[in-house]
Amino acid sequence: MSQFFKKFILSIIVICSFCQHGYATSERVIKIGSGSLLDGYYSIGLTLCRYISKSNNGIKCDVVPTSGSLENLKLLQENKIDFAFTLSNLALDAYNGMGIFEKYKPFKDMYQLLNLHDEYFTVIVKDKDKILVFSDLDGKKISNGPPNSDSSVAYEALAAYYDFKNKPEDIEILHENYAKEFCDGKIDAVMMMTGHPNILTNMITHKCESDFVTIDSDKIDLLVKNHPGFRKVILKKGEYPGITEDQETVAVSSIFVAGAAVDKKIVENFIQFVSVRIKNLKSSDPLLNDLSDDHFMNEFVLPTFKK
Repeated sequence: MSQFFKKFILSIIVICSFCQHGYATSERVIKIGSGSLLDGYYSIGLTLCRYISKSNNGIKCDVVPTSGSLENLKLLQENKIDFAFTLSNLALDAYNGMGIFEKYKPFKDMYQLLNLHDEYFTVIVKDKDKILVFSDLDGKKISNGPPNSDSSVAYEALAAYYDFKNKPEDIEILHENYAKEFCDGKIDAVMMMTGHPNILTNMITHKCESDFVTIDSDKIDLLVKNHPGFRKVILKKGEYPGITEDQETVAVSSIFVAGAAVDKKIVENFIQFVSVRIKNLKSSDPLLNDLSDDHFMNEFVLPTFKK
């Protein structure tokens, strides 16, 4: 078991224990919509939950596992959660009633609190299968995780620019089962929209010999042109076992938002608390380590919180 994985598990145990025993002083429960238990959103959510609780007299805070941005935005709109992680492009589309949300009323009742890390569209294959580029997935068995997950949204947007002779067969598998199903040969490729380093990618690459797939550069250019939220980026080698070459892919910024129904005093206290602890926030998770201090509270895509 890698040191990264051990540290991740230990942090969950410690923080969850602290949440259960230290924050039981209030009946009000604040809920944060995150992502998969093995996703970066969840681990960062544990830290932000602790900040919300500490800044609001020990109010109880729970991190809610979800399928990702779309479910988080839906739950936020229904007032079933109070805060949420989401990809910036999907949040902006929801706010304006565009793209995937064009059939729905614009969701104006949310505001942005933090900029976070980039989420990379990550395609993992086995070394022996010789799948080198995205177009090589023709006729292969793939998995994007749960329906309407961030990875499935990105895959559909990208696949629209490919003319597969045999469309890849999409097999629904929970992210938590990726490592076993993939390494046992039941699927040829797994896809995630995730930050790096990532606990699930770490598990997969330790369990069986794996590699990242590069996205064809001309297809990236088309995607970026028609979907401005995406950017061309490099998945760098060396972060995981067996990943020895850089690969081109796309990424989208992740953000932390709040619903307008949340008590403004709770949000105000949280913002004041986190604004003077940016360095602590950065050091709390590998996904945030390399971000500049100014990054977290500048250049927002949504309206900011106002008292």
